Amino acid sequence: MGGGDPGHPPDPQQAPFADYSDGEISPGPQVETDEEILRWMSQDGETALHPSCTARMGTDGMSVLDPATLGVHGLEGLHVVDASAMPYVTNGNIYAPVMMLAEKAADLLLGNTPLEPDTAEFYRHRPAVTGG
Repeated sequence: MGGGDPGHPPDPQQAPFADYSDGEISPGPQVETDEEILRWMSQDGETALHPSCTARMGTDGMSVLDPATLGVHGLEGLHVVDASAMPYVTNGNIYAPVMMLAEKAADLLLGNTPLEPDTAEFYRHRPAVTGG
């Protein structure tokens, strides 16, 4: 495994990393060949991302879900209520948006009347005015 070989990370024992490294942790120095790397990836690989937007709601030809019902276009009785329904990736963690989506979906499926929009004030940073 060398730093100049595409697909292989730089060797952590080479300068300038050597002073800061106790050696490779994962997959470990014993995983060297392409076959060993692929085997390790298939056994231990995982995503640290928040998968979303794979069945997005919308009204265009690429959308999977009706935004008014969260039902799958062209099917009856099938609704999708998870991060895949989001039309765009959120800027932060997806937990709160998924919970909001689930609350909205529960109201839609139960036939509850939507709440009126809330006009609560919220903090907004305003730059200080300088100069006088």
